Parts: sequence; structure tokens; C-alpha cells
Amino acid sequence: MDKKNAVIKKDIIINDMKIKVVKKNTSTVKMLENGVISEQDAEMDRRAREAVAIAKRQAKVCKKPIAMYDRETKKPYLLNPSGERVNIG
Repeated sequence: MDKKNAVIKKDIIINDMKIKVVKKNTSTVKMLENGVISEQDAEMDRRAREAVAIAKRQAKVCKKPIAMYDRETKKPYLLNPSGERVNIG
């Protein structure tokens, strides 16, 4: 098994574009190490994660609700500044 296949779950073709679906919980670093994504893709991923973290901190400071996702129930919810959880889905 080559390195790429260690992280790729399957390939999907949409129109004429080949999409790689990676295994669950595969980190950006692992995908980069295995040649699944480029340096530019990894940098874009890092910046996107940082942007989300900043937006969440800013919402907390401004006492605004934060949209979250519960992986166990697979449903979205709002987390109010008081800590109250409001299901929205």
C-alpha cells in the first residue's frame, strides 16, 4: 500500500473532476505528508481554522451566540453567552 492510499478512503468522480475522500479524522499534516494536498492547500486550511477560532472568540467577547454542531446527535445548536444551549436543527 503506498502512502497516499493510507489516508484515502475512496475516489469520487464528479463531472470530469476526481475528488479524493480521506479517511475520518485525517489531519491536514497527515494529508500533506502523504501528498494528498499541496502546501498551498495546507496553508489555506490553517488560515480557515484560525479565522473560525478568531470569529468564535470575537462572538464570545461581544456576547453573541455561537453556532455549534453536536457530533453525537448530529444536530446544530446555538451556544448563548450564558452557556444555555438552544437546539436549532
